Amino acid sequence: MEILNALIAGITQAAGFFWDSLFGLIFGFLISAIVQVMLTPATMNRYLGPGLRGLLYGAGFGIISSACSYGAAAAARGFYRSGADIRSVLAFLISSTNMNVAILILFWSLLGWRFAFAEFFGGAIIIAVVSLGFTLLFRPSELARLQTEYGDDSSESHCHHSDGPVRRGWDVVASTALADVRMLRTELIVGYLIAGFAAALIPPGWLSAALRVVGSVPAAGYLLLLVVGLLIAIATFVCSMGNVPIARYLANAGIPLGANTTFIYGGLLILPLIAIYRKSFPTRITWTFLALFTIGALMAGAIMERLIGSTFGGMSMGSMALNARFTLVSNAIALLAAAAIGMAAYRARASSAGA
Repeated sequence: MEILNALIAGITQAAGFFWDSLFGLIFGFLISAIVQVMLTPATMNRYLGPGLRGLLYGAGFGIISSACSYGAAAAARGFYRSGADIRSVLAFLISSTNMNVAILILFWSLLGWRFAFAEFFGGAIIIAVVSLGFTLLFRPSELARLQTEYGDDSSESHCHHSDGPVRRGWDVVASTALADVRMLRTELIVGYLIAGFAAALIPPGWLSAALRVVGSVPAAGYLLLLVVGLLIAIATFVCSMGNVPIARYLANAGIPLGANTTFIYGGLLILPLIAIYRKSFPTRITWTFLALFTIGALMAGAIMERLIGSTFGGMSMGSMALNARFTLVSNAIALLAAAAIGMAAYRARASSAGA
């Protein structure tokens, strides 16, 4: 009976998290799909050159592209094998999983504006650290040589785009959004279930007490908290949007904002993604990226905590919870928008079939 009650409590809590963030998920996926239909990988690759322009384009494309970490890693592989500059490619990878519009909407809906702000500008800090590190550690000729030696094979990709002629109707938008949902469904389900069962079965006071012990270590306490954030991300094996409901639980348990954002950044350090990096880039490029990304994530968490964070419990559930009526109205509008696009897609397909 106790096991059944625990299952019910965990699923109920997960369903509550899902309901609170439903409009964020719908609008995030729809906005991302609309932009993806407008910009193909061929267009993206054309602009991912060296220098500030390439970095800005890489980050910008990541912000408006799919929020799937695995899809972003596969796309980054294709860009790099096609000749894009590694710094611009990594800017795309970082922004697509930490600064993406779909994720930011979900952050705002579940954790509030401060977390969304910290995640976005923290991602910019990580991009700056990684890009500067590569510029200092590698000569341009060395980067070019490594890229040439590693080959020019852009055939492997898990993304659903094509470089050929692209139709841009609502049916394409709908199919792109659904493809993103399918690509992320395991991440989202696992993330919501982990957060739901953790919130239902693990008293926040326990985790809060453990965090206080870590944070009270003389001199190195806050640095250890930031490292703990990364380690939790690696241990959960969940990345991208699936980490957001877990971040809500961590915030309610009292983890500081900086360490919590570091936890989200750590989604790019899970073992399956590292395996993809090792197959996508030269060995030295891969390990340099992982080292620089870790340094950048710790720095970004510390800076964001300093700028807008607060002490333990600063981001309480009360500050994250949305007004129930606002949530109901927002979810209703989001569902109507999804239904409208679905109807437009159905008519577009019917028209194409009739023609």
